[in-house]
Amino acid sequence: MKLYAPAYYKDFSCIADRCRHSCCIGWEIDVDEDTCDFYQSLQGDYAEAIRQSIDAADTPHFILAAHDRCPHLDERGLCRIIKAYGPDALCEICREHPRIYHDTPHGKEVGLGLSCEEACRIVLGSDDFAKMIEIEQLDGEPDSDAYDATAPRAQIYALLAGASLSYSEKLRRICDAFDVSPACITDEEWRALLDGLEYLDDAHRALFSRYSSACEAQGESAPILTRALAYFIFRHCSDAEDADAFRASLGLSLFFTQLLCCMIRAGSDPHNAARILSEELEYSEDNTDTIRSVFFEVLP
Repeated sequence: MKLYAPAYYKDFSCIADRCRHSCCIGWEIDVDEDTCDFYQSLQGDYAEAIRQSIDAADTPHFILAAHDRCPHLDERGLCRIIKAYGPDALCEICREHPRIYHDTPHGKEVGLGLSCEEACRIVLGSDDFAKMIEIEQLDGEPDSDAYDATAPRAQIYALLAGASLSYSEKLRRICDAFDVSPACITDEEWRALLDGLEYLDDAHRALFSRYSSACEAQGESAPILTRALAYFIFRHCSDAEDADAFRASLGLSLFFTQLLCCMIRAGSDPHNAARILSEELEYSEDNTDTIRSVFFEVLP
């Protein structure tokens, strides 16, 4: 089975201590079973510090230090585990972040999640969203009988990549072609729904309260929003199990893009706004399920 990725994927590498929003701060970091076993067998000066930093109750995880920092993050923002034992000593979630995976009938795909600021810079700066490249060969075979979401995805990408249509016209044609739109409920209902979601930082609730279907892309925001929509579709639609699930996930993607548009129009830096939206909504399964359910309820 082949592993594919958007062409921009090859440009990513962690920027470590240069990152202003470290993924090693503010998140509970789970340690997978294989890595736990590896840490138990580890030798060297830093091995015992690693073992003492893990809370093994329920799902094993690192015990966060002050200000919710990973206990292995040094004063420069570098990982002590990598410094002592190399990147192969990291637990699975640290090795893989911000990568996202899904299965298709043609193989597995990998992309980059926007909760990472460097991923934001690459994804929102590239028009290569429709170009898929082969990364490597994996064991196993894809499920060739599964629903092929890459076909309607390609249809949408062809629209988004076209230079002859305005951004608003592209959105209109996508909504018409798939009979789905964030306008399925009122702005007031969307704002109430957003207010009821869970947040890592409650201050972000106010950012999302600015949602309005009347916000329109202006100037340089149009290409950024086009790339953002392509990313949301890649992440949320590509492994849909059937046509209804694809349409509901497309509705979710359109809503996220409109919310991002409103945040940008309100003065937020586009890259930071996308990172916050991804961190608060995309990385919470409860939040994405709540939003996606709106579109399932209105499917004909």
